[in-house]
Amino acid sequence: MGAAEERPKTVLFVCTANICRSPMAAALFNALAEERSLPHRAESAGVAALEGAGMAPYAREALAELGIRDEGHRARQVSRELLERADLVLVMGPRHLREIERSFGSSGKVHTLRGFVGEADGEEIPDPYGLTAHAYRASLRQLLEYVEGVLERLREEEGSSQ
Repeated sequence: MGAAEERPKTVLFVCTANICRSPMAAALFNALAEERSLPHRAESAGVAALEGAGMAPYAREALAELGIRDEGHRARQVSRELLERADLVLVMGPRHLREIERSFGSSGKVHTLRGFVGEADGEEIPDPYGLTAHAYRASLRQLLEYVEGVLERLREEEGSSQ
């Protein structure tokens, strides 16, 4: 890798079990970043991950309806290594932020997803776990809106730093 080739910036999405919201957000982010030729890559983890579990079936189905395939996701616990490797950490709600700060200390690169895109961040992005396929689709639509906002903010920040 030459000096001109920088490694892609990594965004880590974090939810609770890492089988619904955060893997859907990461899959959306990666598909949109690739489509737009942006130098970013997303990963996901959970604060209480169901280690090794696949993505929830309705989450996989909702993504498939948008033409995004599950690339063999396996749930994993958020770790110091993942947090250090990430350039930006976006959590689904304030309790995830508190859990990361309690376990790993405070970091300026950890934000709620809503807060990062400029919304009031007091509410968590609703967890569709255990609900209907419709709830997963609704969650995915909401995540799509926020992920679009994240990509836009990252693009603007890169433009202003050049």
